Amino acid sequence: MASMAPLRVRSGADINLADAFGLPGCPLCRERRRTEAAYLESILSESVNDIPFRQAFDEARGFCARHARAVLDADRARAGSLGASILLRATLVARLRDVEAATAARGWARSRRVADARRPPVCPACERVATADERSVETVVRLTRDDDWAEAAAAAPFCLAHVLGLMDVRPPPPTWAAVEARQVARLEALRDRLAAYAHASAHDRRHLQTDDQRASVDEAADVLGGFPAPGATAFAVAHPIEPLSVESVPADGAAAVLLTGVYGSGKTTLAIELVDRLGDAGATAAAIDLDWLGWYDAPTGWDEHHDPRLTLEHLALMASRYAGVGVQRIVLAGAIPPGTRDRYSTAVGMPLAVVRLEVGADALRRRLAEDPNASRQDDLANALAELERGPRDDGADWVVDADRPPTEVATEVLGRLGWA
Repeated sequence: MASMAPLRVRSGADINLADAFGLPGCPLCRERRRTEAAYLESILSESVNDIPFRQAFDEARGFCARHARAVLDADRARAGSLGASILLRATLVARLRDVEAATAARGWARSRRVADARRPPVCPACERVATADERSVETVVRLTRDDDWAEAAAAAPFCLAHVLGLMDVRPPPPTWAAVEARQVARLEALRDRLAAYAHASAHDRRHLQTDDQRASVDEAADVLGGFPAPGATAFAVAHPIEPLSVESVPADGAAAVLLTGVYGSGKTTLAIELVDRLGDAGATAAAIDLDWLGWYDAPTGWDEHHDPRLTLEHLALMASRYAGVGVQRIVLAGAIPPGTRDRYSTAVGMPLAVVRLEVGADALRRRLAEDPNASRQDDLANALAELERGPRDDGADWVVDADRPPTEVATEVLGRLGWA
């Protein structure tokens, strides 16, 4: 998507939407997938053994097919599968009850029982995502009262389902008609580009095909199927990386952790401690300080602090090289921009857990005030300001108290990761 004016926000939900508009593809599809991931994470973190949730879960007959797979993927990204196994067993128990009833039935009753067994579950993840998606659609239409939001919505590559959802919001603001007209014009232009591609695909006309016509096929799949397709990510679509000559697929069980937090929270110190501990235990491990991957002074068309393109490209190259020589544990240290967790996970090429290190203002002053590096005084001021604002949207899986000796923090983190 072309660069656009910063979008004014009034709430955390608006911030998430603004981030989604700044990335390729349908922003509402992207926000829906973020909501889905956050909900599954919350279930795994808080609700697996919660009695009211489990009662409602059993009555709903568990997860649908999509979310049965998604909850396992989410749990394995946390370096485990126990929570998923409990919820998947509960789903299977409920579904198998219907199967057994159908097996025992005879005659017309059997058909009815089979029909009951074939009913999809009232999946709680589907319900939560659908509710959040409807709210996001209504929010986008409401925000188009603002000129910058109206321009962003008019230019966004919404999928067809979300175009129709946006059109169904009532009552729309006066600014919506112009946005809708541009969205319909985009779909009509795509239809014509597809026709031109097909026309130029004849053997004697292939030399007439244009890149724009060829791109129309992928765009049509995104419009009709939603964006991104399952398995695709913002980083992979926006910044493809050429295949490396070394083996880049991590060995079974490979995983990474990102240590994030404000300046002075101890990210680099803890990364060193973790890699030392892992090495002592015989694990193949590597540490990468993200700050150094994007520390440059050169004219570019983007702000690396908000759109870490080179950082991610360098990370992908380093992680792939490490995986190629057998490294199975990668420890990343650095603060990441809001809404970029998926891009970092894709770049590192293995399941990624994010751990935020929290320290208080007194600890920061103690650690940074006497640092001989003059720039650390600026870091201290920035860190204290960030503490005042509250934690950024870094996608953290959990938070640890880092105002302790690094050995204690390392023991907790390794235990939570299952790497101990």
